[in-house]
Amino acid sequence: MRLWQKICICTLLFFLIVFFGSSILMIENNVKENFDRVLRRTADEQASISSGMIRYASKNSAKDLGEEGHYQKYIVEYLESRINSQGIYLEVSENGKAIYSNMDIYLIEEETENTMYTVMAQYKVLESDEKKYLRLTSMVTYGDHQLLNKYMVDVTDIYANRDRQYSFFIKLSLGVSVLLIVGIYLIINHLTKSVGLLTKSVRKMKAGNYREQVSIQSKDEIGELAESFNEMASSINEKIADLQRKTEEQQRFIDNFTHELRTPLTAVVGYADLLRSTSFEEEFSQEMGERIFREGKRIQRLSELMMNLVFLEHNSFQLVPCDIGRILNEAEVTLRPALDRMNMNLIIETPKEPLIILAEKNLIINLIVNLADNAGKASEEGDSIWLRAYEAAGSVIVEIEDQGKGIPEEEQSRVFETFYMVDKVRNKKNSGVGLGLSICKDIANVHHAKLELKSKEGEGTIIKIIFPCYEHDTNTG
Repeated sequence: MRLWQKICICTLLFFLIVFFGSSILMIENNVKENFDRVLRRTADEQASISSGMIRYASKNSAKDLGEEGHYQKYIVEYLESRINSQGIYLEVSENGKAIYSNMDIYLIEEETENTMYTVMAQYKVLESDEKKYLRLTSMVTYGDHQLLNKYMVDVTDIYANRDRQYSFFIKLSLGVSVLLIVGIYLIINHLTKSVGLLTKSVRKMKAGNYREQVSIQSKDEIGELAESFNEMASSINEKIADLQRKTEEQQRFIDNFTHELRTPLTAVVGYADLLRSTSFEEEFSQEMGERIFREGKRIQRLSELMMNLVFLEHNSFQLVPCDIGRILNEAEVTLRPALDRMNMNLIIETPKEPLIILAEKNLIINLIVNLADNAGKASEEGDSIWLRAYEAAGSVIVEIEDQGKGIPEEEQSRVFETFYMVDKVRNKKNSGVGLGLSICKDIANVHHAKLELKSKEGEGTIIKIIFPCYEHDTNTG
């Protein structure tokens, strides 16, 4: 059963229970009030007749002293003059013998209520020929005589009115129920429309459409649910996009690794087979051996870089406060001999005051040396390379600047990808395999730092390492 159907049925049942219960209570209370009103009036009339009857009989019987039973004559005379209303019945008896009666005893066939009592009399509701009568019975004392006064009125209209109210109520409840069902259906259908939209979106997401969004503008709980659903869908979509990107990177990594490994292996196998199968002069054999050695070193270098990537990915490092100026000076010691051999200038610009960062010093030196080495590979003889450090906007920034060929704008976003190399930098002196900058990015991530690249073809490249600034300057490395 659908939710809207459950809501319709439950609402209708609850309404009918409340409506029927309150209406029945109202009808019965109305009948009771009418009946009590008639009962009080009848009791008053009976009491008035009884007192009037005794007064009249007492007054007139005094004239007939000595005449036994003449009081009954005056009682009858009084009652005949008093009881003239249609639907009113009266019987006065003494010792079971009727003195006066206008009742047709055969009218009363069946008693429908137990005996009830008012203050001065007892009453019953009797039924005859589909009519109902209220009968009050009271005792009247006349001297030594005990008279029984039975007074009865027709109350059929009270119960007929109750039946008419019930009949009207049933018709009203049927009409109200139909209107209620239609109204509830329209209202709930409108309110649950948003739930239907969410259900459709969930099904689309189940089918693989993780970009699905729900357009619900309400400010109620459904609107909050829709907003949470959209946030969840966006998060899932981002995660999937990230997984797809990582999958593509892994596939590209495997393809590039396979390519980079196949080239030197092919050369090694070819040169070795040539040496194995052919006799050459010592000088030629030595040249072949040198080529095999170079390609073997290339494989060794590739293996080392791969191990470095795995090492950075699966290890945690203790970061301690370090002065970036000292780190640049130590990097200079490593870089200067190689740059001197290539007739390149290395310019170090360190701040006057210590700039402290949290770092693993050897990794940061490796990072700076890697970036400066790439700068050297992209530069020509006589060019300059700058290493500088400064503080800006609450961060410590290290810049590596060169005067090399620069990187095309369309390739700048990919230079930190694993195995990626800019073709224009790929020359004889650059025997890299495209892992250096990827390792640099991983080292920066270890230190919660960012790498920014700014380059223009023919003018050179600037790479910024942006570290979070560390306030304390004690225990520097």
